[in-house]
Amino acid sequence: MSTQRPVSAVVDPADVELESTLRPRRLPEFIGQARVREQLELVLEGARRRGTAPDHVLLSGPPGLGKTSLAMIIAAELGSAIRVTSGPALERAGDLAAMLSNLVEGDVLFIDEIHRVARPAEEMLYLAMEDFRVDVVVGKGPGATSIPLEIAPFTLVGATTRSGALTSPLRDRFGFTAHMEFYEPHELELVLHRSAGILGVDLRPDGGPEIAARSRGTPRIANRLLRRVRDYAEVRADGAITL
Repeated sequence: MSTQRPVSAVVDPADVELESTLRPRRLPEFIGQARVREQLELVLEGARRRGTAPDHVLLSGPPGLGKTSLAMIIAAELGSAIRVTSGPALERAGDLAAMLSNLVEGDVLFIDEIHRVARPAEEMLYLAMEDFRVDVVVGKGPGATSIPLEIAPFTLVGATTRSGALTSPLRDRFGFTAHMEFYEPHELELVLHRSAGILGVDLRPDGGPEIAARSRGTPRIANRLLRRVRDYAEVRADGAITL
């Protein structure tokens, strides 16, 4: 019996590329999470009408529910560039300062696993989120001086699978927070049929529910299973995914 699992700690580059292909590009294409989508649409539309950067956004929830996709959609809806990094990559305040200083007005900064940002970088993030400014320390010891550096207004989108691990000062600086819920089977079927259309897969009406039922409420798993079942159907059958 095969021991392959639909979710693995090993990242397959081919899977990463396919996941990117299947990502929704705009809010109307995003399936599920109706409450989050509705509230996020209000936040973005309000910012567009005011001509300002929207509030910073915190997305929490289990892996594979669409947090990264929503971050990219936010940038697309704003017509902005997105800069992507992760919490473990921000070990020092200097790492964050370099990234912040390169932002252009209106950019979206996406920090995945934001609960893993090192404390020095997190403390620098407080001022950046509130005042669009960072204090850069030059020198060491008694002779060290702090130089204020203005940065372009931006929107931070943080994603976390462990919202309880965030410090209160960081959490409180997000103007919009949303928790992503597991998907219902009928929502996963919609995800599967959308993905099948993009991939050119012949997914029959009776095939979708079978895959959805085995996807643990997670679109990422559903799409991965769809690709594996597609391989089987093309090699061992006529290519159609059906009972």
